[in-house]
Amino acid sequence: MKLHLKLGAALAIAATSIGLSAHAADAESKWSLGDNNGTAFLYTATPSGPSLTLNCSDKLGVQAVVYLGGNAIDDLTIGSKTRLKTRKVELTSNTTDPRDGHWIYLRTAKTLVSTKSWQGKRIFNAAVTGSPVEMDIFRVGSYDITLPAIDDDFKSFVSSCDAV
Repeated sequence: MKLHLKLGAALAIAATSIGLSAHAADAESKWSLGDNNGTAFLYTATPSGPSLTLNCSDKLGVQAVVYLGGNAIDDLTIGSKTRLKTRKVELTSNTTDPRDGHWIYLRTAKTLVSTKSWQGKRIFNAAVTGSPVEMDIFRVGSYDITLPAIDDDFKSFVSSCDAV
């Protein structure tokens, strides 16, 4: 059962990566809105990482995908031999107490995928409040995410995603 859940999340990442190529180049320091078969997502990138995608998910509400190396969403490929692992991640922001949970970790792509509804929501809420997010990833290291200010693309995502 767990393997099926992990594989489903990885396939969701692969499906999302198809539709963003036009936005990846201009996503630096701002939000870029994308659409994947009628499902809205937000993307923000930094050259050195981490970069972030927030997907509107019926199952999780807002699902977060964090690209630790700063790689663009269109650089991520999921092959049949991609090894999926989990990593315990502690999330901290200026407005919430630290909380930890397991995320799917694609080691070769240095990418994390949220698996619980609170994980993506916590990052989304940090964006709303303008708070940076710190991720302490077991056996990987600590990463800070400075989220862009709310803009029209962010507001469009909110209005198009029933899960927010």
